[in-house]
Amino acid sequence: MNNETIFALSTPVGGAITVMRISGPDARRVLSAVFTGRIEHRRTSVGKIVDADGATVDTVSAVFYEAPHSYTGEDMAEISCHGSYAVAVRLMELLSDTGLARQAEPGEFTKRAYLNGKLDLAQAEAVMDLIGASAERSRRAAMLQLEGRLSSVIADIYGRVKLLCAELANVMDDDTGEAALDEAAFSLKIREILSRVSELIHSGMRDSVFREGARAALIGSPNVGKSSLLNALIMRERAIVTAIPGTTRDTVEESVSIEGIPVILIDTAGIRESRDEVERMGIDRSIREAERADIVLWLVDGTRPLNDEDERIFDGVSTKNTLAVITKADLEPVIFPDDNCLFRGFPAVSVSSVTGEGLGALKKCIASTLLGTESAQGFDPIITNSRHIALLKAAAGNLSAASLLILTGDTDAPYYELREAMGSLAGILGRDDPSEELVDSIFANFCLGK
Repeated sequence: MNNETIFALSTPVGGAITVMRISGPDARRVLSAVFTGRIEHRRTSVGKIVDADGATVDTVSAVFYEAPHSYTGEDMAEISCHGSYAVAVRLMELLSDTGLARQAEPGEFTKRAYLNGKLDLAQAEAVMDLIGASAERSRRAAMLQLEGRLSSVIADIYGRVKLLCAELANVMDDDTGEAALDEAAFSLKIREILSRVSELIHSGMRDSVFREGARAALIGSPNVGKSSLLNALIMRERAIVTAIPGTTRDTVEESVSIEGIPVILIDTAGIRESRDEVERMGIDRSIREAERADIVLWLVDGTRPLNDEDERIFDGVSTKNTLAVITKADLEPVIFPDDNCLFRGFPAVSVSSVTGEGLGALKKCIASTLLGTESAQGFDPIITNSRHIALLKAAAGNLSAASLLILTGDTDAPYYELREAMGSLAGILGRDDPSEELVDSIFANFCLGK
């Protein structure tokens, strides 16, 4: 595959500038066939894109990178032209007409960077995570992974397991009986590694919210302030707010970043007994949204005691990941969070969608609830990829088995388990010749030009 030269747009068409990438052994020849400017390593030049008759297509800038000093590790060029659709199409036609290059497949530039050793598989996956990041924490997690933070941690664990395999192999190959093994100490070494792997699994399962986001359902009886709170959190008027009960008949969804976490807020219909068929359909949908949400914001009107509708809703959310939000804090309140900041056993915050009182505290409470016991501000994310979590779980299972089997005096079975753990860890980094099918499936999710 790497004997071919490829090209593709790496930016969307329609902006001020569009960037075309070319990579492969004939990248310089392809560039020189269409570009009139000077071509020097890492020097940006201004020139024209011309067709076979010498007619100018566009005035552009271009830069050339000699292998291996490029993103892909190959000879590579980037052309920055005007963002016109017509210019982009004509440029692609001219590149194809050279007969030296073909259009790239999705993710092929990053795939070549991986195959040429410029990135490991975890770093390559981080490229797409960074492109798709919708909030600050997901961006930071992807950037740390791209910079090699995860790779360094996994490589260290891999190296420690490899040393244990070597130690065990030395005992297994010894025919003199001189290479004695302290089974208890060896088991302890395995369990120390297992503890580190378990930490990564725990953080990864929790921190999937940075990659995939979370769904937060706003539920409550009519007129408790669900739509007002939605509007306040997204800082614009998205949901209709009136004093008439039952205004919201269907769910309204809006994306927002809360403390760096991508969250989809779902404003639901007020839950109450109703004879209106349309309103009942909206209430049924509200209940379903609450059931599938990652977190439920149970809104209660702070200016009155709980009524029967509030009590029924409380019974329905008592097993969920729930926050109590006491609304209308700018008016005369009659219910409050207790001294432990709880209401009916749930973490509670008093808010006013009119004045903004309590909104900051609510955002912090949402973040800390989604992240578990970790500090929302102090967390430094590493694992955000479900494939990595699955491989770490497999490695943990092997390590746990090895730590127990070694205590029985057996060496063959623990050695096998340790080797399997090494295989799972190597799979995260793409070491030890991962299957072509796996590599293809990962890069197939990339967009063109990446």
